[in-house]
Amino acid sequence: MEAIIMASRGVAISDLMRLTGKKRAEILEILDDIEEEFSNERHGVELKNVAGKYAFFTKAEHAQSVSNLRRKSVSELTPSQMEVLAIIAKNQPITMKGIYDFKGTVPLSQIKELLSMRMIRRRRDKNLKGRPYVYYTTDEFLRALGISDLSSLPKGEFKFENPEISEDMRSSIEEKS
Repeated sequence: MEAIIMASRGVAISDLMRLTGKKRAEILEILDDIEEEFSNERHGVELKNVAGKYAFFTKAEHAQSVSNLRRKSVSELTPSQMEVLAIIAKNQPITMKGIYDFKGTVPLSQIKELLSMRMIRRRRDKNLKGRPYVYYTTDEFLRALGISDLSSLPKGEFKFENPEISEDMRSSIEEKS
């Protein structure tokens, strides 16, 4: 089971049941054992359930060493990229116009970078006039933050780059946070 989890980018219990032929209770017991084993300080990774899938993650105390191997991490995002990501996370699905309404600028380069990092995805919305792209966060976004779902996003005040945003817009975002 460890090998299956390691080879995947996250695996659901139903997939583990199908792949191993074990029952749900057996899977949960084994996952508990693996989680306990990897909580030991001699291991550099830990087992987590994120977005309904089990995966191994680098422990916080080793994150700096490992981050040198990776592409850009969430902590290296610019404030502008973080703002766009927060707007999308709190208002998804959202169009580019919707992001512009919050931010006051067209964030093309930020969107491009977030797409390349697989933090967000886009699809055309056939129900909207002109079939614009709508943007969503991904499981990669959840994994990067180490949260299981969007309800786990931190609460609090949202900081805006655009001082011209109306109170209605500000209230709309803050209600969702």
